[in-house]
Amino acid sequence: MRSTKYLLIGGGLASHRSAGILAAKDPGAPITLVSKEARLPYDRPPLSKEFLRGEKTEAELAYDPRAFFEERKIELVLGDPALEIDPAQKRAVLESGTVIGFDKALIATGGEPIRLDLPGSSLAGIHYLRTVEDAAAIRLDAARGRRAAVVGAGFIGMELAASLASLGVSVTVIETFPRIWARFLDTRLSAYVRECCEKKGISFHTGERLREFAGEHRVASVLTESGLRIDCDFACVGVGIRPSVELARSAGLLVDNGIVVDERLASSRPDIYAAGDAVNFPDPVTGLRRRVEHWGHAEYGGQIAGMNMAGIDARYDLLSYAWSDIFDLHLEFAGDESGYDRTLMRGSPGDSSFIVLYLARDVLLAYLAVNAGSREFPKLQKLIRRGVSLAGKDGELADPAFDLKTLL
Repeated sequence: MRSTKYLLIGGGLASHRSAGILAAKDPGAPITLVSKEARLPYDRPPLSKEFLRGEKTEAELAYDPRAFFEERKIELVLGDPALEIDPAQKRAVLESGTVIGFDKALIATGGEPIRLDLPGSSLAGIHYLRTVEDAAAIRLDAARGRRAAVVGAGFIGMELAASLASLGVSVTVIETFPRIWARFLDTRLSAYVRECCEKKGISFHTGERLREFAGEHRVASVLTESGLRIDCDFACVGVGIRPSVELARSAGLLVDNGIVVDERLASSRPDIYAAGDAVNFPDPVTGLRRRVEHWGHAEYGGQIAGMNMAGIDARYDLLSYAWSDIFDLHLEFAGDESGYDRTLMRGSPGDSSFIVLYLARDVLLAYLAVNAGSREFPKLQKLIRRGVSLAGKDGELADPAFDLKTLL
């Protein structure tokens, strides 16, 4: 049996950041990073954007070269996923049969795309995006196919649609909800984003639920429950991800919409931590438990877990944020909009930039900035954290020239 002091299970951002923290805070300590992917830890957001469009190479996606890990004595075990972890015996079993003993472990297994179980789901030419290989396969089909059906109009679906359209592919988006981003955009703003995309050549069918994929050996069209048929040369599905919690569940860790952790990212079993897309954590701002599937959360959580694994007390205190790029729209979101009772626009879609404010009982919960500079972000974040009452301040909030600092 091999042994290590710190075992990091998962080859994504959370494990990578945790490895860096552990190497810095506990120099010389044995660190082992185990990944099911046979490649160095790499950045996933460009997969639907720069990499898919051919603007970034595979080598440019890697967070660091192999020398980074070698210099810090971080052992990489790639292409050999952990299948079992025993918290009591403090050992993990890999797919190859290798057994690794550890003092402390991090589970950062991320998530897997939700796959549709519909007639024709096994046809060739149906893509889900999570890995470099997935993106490369989509890019190959985009080079030889003229028409794409994109199922799902979330961030991933819309990013894919925009990138494919920029490559000259005719794109049709099918969305179950009556409008795109219905969860956090009102009718006016949803129409604004849709119109921006339609001007770039994307077609939309909203309020349509997919019924089947049709074709002989390869997808040739998609059919909706209303009877709509959309011909395509390939299809991309982006309807969310499921947290990969099987390893944690089989190890006896508490799992409830993700691996349950505390503010130190510690799981329900001693010396086992978790971070990234797969964790259910207490939000420091709202006090409610949630699961977040964004880059910033994985990066920050990996660092917090690493600090605590190294014996340095650190508490999760991030205001959740996310970003997306769709054509020339740069979107930045922060906070938790769930529970908002109204929105307020700072600026207008007719301007070059604007910010949507999400409020509940006159308290700011979150904001969505569209092509807006970051100058106001710290002030908005402070308003969210402090729970400042903004009653009677609609006029000031709506005026982009008004200095938000006076409300703090």
